[in-house]
Amino acid sequence: MSDWKLHTPNGVNDILPEECSIKKEIESTIWSVFTSIGYKEVETPSFEYYDCYIGTGGQISQETMFKFFDEQGRILTLRSDFTTSIARMAATKEADKVMPLRYMYTGNVFRAEQTQGARRREFTQSGIELIGSYSPAADAEVISAAIEAIMAVGIEDFSMEIGQVAFFNGLVEQAGLDEALTEKLRERIDSKDSVGIKTIVNKLDIDDDIKNLMIELPYLFGDLNTIEKAYVNGLNETSKLALDNLKRIYELLCLYGFEKYISIDLGMLQSIDYYTGSIFKCYTHGVGFPICAGGRYDKLMGRFGAPKGAVGVAIGINRIMTALGRKASEGVSASLIFAEKNAEGIAYELAYNLRVNGCLVEMYIGDGDYRDAEEYSNRTDIGCMLRVFPDGKLQIKDFTKQEIIETTANAFLGYYEDDCCDDDCGCGHDHHDGHHHHDCDCC
Repeated sequence: MSDWKLHTPNGVNDILPEECSIKKEIESTIWSVFTSIGYKEVETPSFEYYDCYIGTGGQISQETMFKFFDEQGRILTLRSDFTTSIARMAATKEADKVMPLRYMYTGNVFRAEQTQGARRREFTQSGIELIGSYSPAADAEVISAAIEAIMAVGIEDFSMEIGQVAFFNGLVEQAGLDEALTEKLRERIDSKDSVGIKTIVNKLDIDDDIKNLMIELPYLFGDLNTIEKAYVNGLNETSKLALDNLKRIYELLCLYGFEKYISIDLGMLQSIDYYTGSIFKCYTHGVGFPICAGGRYDKLMGRFGAPKGAVGVAIGINRIMTALGRKASEGVSASLIFAEKNAEGIAYELAYNLRVNGCLVEMYIGDGDYRDAEEYSNRTDIGCMLRVFPDGKLQIKDFTKQEIIETTANAFLGYYEDDCCDDDCGCGHDHHDGHHHHDCDCC
């Protein structure tokens, strides 16, 4: 029998230091983009009452939720979706605030997915929710924010595909389809099953133009001309308004300067019971799943007692890491300080001063001598090693430049008394406790 304590469960994994550093850098970059646009960070609980998710629809079925009980026997579920939690929070705690509300988040979600391929049961998302607006300008803002974030992390070759759920809803409304037949048609269109679509559509008592449009729906993909092709004779008002909305979103994204990244896909129909208007997904090379997805969900806030228009997007951090691959940053090299006997005090002061200037500094705490510290540096990709002597002398070994510099700790730090250097000396560095800090090549 396996020793289970040595393993992680299916669908979850440890993130080791190098990968974790890259992950945090990506999250920080996305955070900077979203906050610069006016979004404010919030946190929601890692678990909610199961009732919070009942009836929300979408891709999150009760079968994919991790459920458990509290001490009163009430059903709880691990957070399987940020949007629902934020909608609950906004409706119950901030409904009286000035609209629109702009929220951002970063955290883990949990879903009991089948773990074949690249699917995980715990994964990290960063995203935004814009609540309190029905305007296509809100959709365009959210989509453009996602594009900016994707570009900021270093992904240059990608496509943001945009669809419109309300357009399809208008077609099935016009055709008089019941819920079961609507879902069957949606599945056929989403899987591009031409034969299956024709089998359903040819039995409908509707105009031939509408029939042909429904048959062609999986292949209506491309630029603005795609929308124009969908304006066929006999189209009802619901579908026309949906196309008008999609066209305006596209036009606004072009004004943002993102036309080359945008594609229209009227055959994108996933999660139509969750989304009410625009839906969008972003794809890039090397990843078999969307790296981000979102849409408009105007009915969700009403479930919590505060009906409002809302649109959001979630970026999959783990999928972004996969997409970046070798292009991801390896981070900043650290420096190692080795203190000779009786030089620990000088070494600690040196380390402190370098750290407050933003340098990454480790102390050598092994029992070995300088050679052992040097070997440790080589094995751990330390960029620079500082050897401190009891008389204040300092030897700096730069492994990148393969050179050694000899100086003193005071000279290296630019140590002056307060009266020797005032706060307006123009050096561009902070002054703390009589220390005048300067940058160094080693960090």
